[in-house]
Amino acid sequence: MKNILIIVFLATLSFAQSYKDFAKEYGYETDYKAALIKAKKEQKPILMVQVTNYCPWCRKLEKKVLAKEKINTDIHKRYIPLIVNREEAKLPKRFATPIVPVTYIIDYKDDTKFTKIMGYKNKKDFTHMIK
Repeated sequence: MKNILIIVFLATLSFAQSYKDFAKEYGYETDYKAALIKAKKEQKPILMVQVTNYCPWCRKLEKKVLAKEKINTDIHKRYIPLIVNREEAKLPKRFATPIVPVTYIIDYKDDTKFTKIMGYKNKKDFTHMIK
């Protein structure tokens, strides 16, 4: 039993790192306040993807959609990209959600104005969504 708990703990820890590794590799912010400051400076909306440690659909979104070169380029051209772990991030209550992944497109002038897209989207749907 003790070994199982250790394995579960290590697996959870590796998932927790994966979104940070993704953010670093693909140029995403990981802090909401920093992203908001950058968005106001560059006058671009924020594209925030909210994930959790245990979510296989979150990893699928990262690897099969967000990591694609064309999609990543489009995101960086139009938005300030932000990926946050719902379990770790200190976010305003308006972004609380029981479902992950969830993607928000947040107005840089007024962050109380946003569009919320629930769940995993394939490449085609995600590309359509961000245009």
